[in-house]
Amino acid sequence: MDTFCPPPQVTRTLSAQSVDQTLGDEMMDWDSFVGHEQQRQWFRNAVQHDRLASTFLMVGPSGIGKRTFARLVAKSLLCTGNDPKQFSPCGRCETCVQVEKGTHPDVIDVHREKDKSTLSIDQLVGGEKARMREGLCYELRIKPYSGRRKIAIIDDIDTLGVEGANSLLKTLEEPPPGAIIFLIGTSEQKQLRTIRSRSQIVRFRPLSVEELSTLVLRQGMADNPTDANRIAWESHGSIEGAAQVIDEERNDFRTQLLQRLSAYPIDFPELAKSILKHLESAGADGQVRRDRLKWIMDAATDAYRTTMRRSLGVSGIQEDASLVPRELVERLETNALIALIQRTQQARDQVDRNVSPAALVEAWVAEVSCLSRA
Repeated sequence: MDTFCPPPQVTRTLSAQSVDQTLGDEMMDWDSFVGHEQQRQWFRNAVQHDRLASTFLMVGPSGIGKRTFARLVAKSLLCTGNDPKQFSPCGRCETCVQVEKGTHPDVIDVHREKDKSTLSIDQLVGGEKARMREGLCYELRIKPYSGRRKIAIIDDIDTLGVEGANSLLKTLEEPPPGAIIFLIGTSEQKQLRTIRSRSQIVRFRPLSVEELSTLVLRQGMADNPTDANRIAWESHGSIEGAAQVIDEERNDFRTQLLQRLSAYPIDFPELAKSILKHLESAGADGQVRRDRLKWIMDAATDAYRTTMRRSLGVSGIQEDASLVPRELVERLETNALIALIQRTQQARDQVDRNVSPAALVEAWVAEVSCLSRA
């Protein structure tokens, strides 16, 4: 199917399900939503010209607001106070209130259950004793309560296995009239080909520093613009990343991590042990551990990049150079830093590829130790 991808510029957005935008009692609408203006305009045009597809695969980094965007589209289409073609929910009708609270019977939310590593087939088609009499596919075919349409928002689609995908295919191929399905993930490459081929792909980009700074202030993560800019600079365009930046436990661990990476030679066993211990402290949830490991790789990459900029005399205006130990700047040369950045990025990309975290950490630490001696 067609793919929508806006021009190569950073667009604005919100946080993901885990760190959604918080506005107190204020109801979320497009005016208070900070972003994705091009995607929003594309959906508006599709609605106004009756060209809305039935399935959308929404991909982009986690924590940038894809789920919030999908809920706003649902609210715009179901609002009874304004014509759907206006693509502007009134925020006052019963429908808007229900969608905002997550209680509207025509909006079906599905996401990975706590302590589960994948979306389960039971969530899609019901348990073994109630196949196709429960679950998302069944609920999607029930006549809309509002008389308009059913809308399904399936989060964590990256974790959908082959069996789950097969159970969903018939619904994607023959969706009920007017039904819309949002599949939310981080990358189209992580989806099965059968899912991609039946979806219209919408790509989302990270927040800019300025946009993220606005949200950091709005959510009370910083008291002033200066601190908000610093947090935004270190957050990789994600409000979820901003929450990690201000986490005291993670800041303490990052300090220890950079100190160990700065040692010469690196204490291989101790560095690997400290990382694995930090992963274990996240609990038994595999996805949470993987997210934490990606954060560790991002922290190391940021340190190497800042070190290279400082050694070249081109440090970023917003970055906190004091976070990088002096030993890294004095000892590592540009070629070694480039190799360290590339290897760390490769390790980060492997986190979601069913590689054992322990094996991944040990391999990365071993190569980092060797590269740091170069």
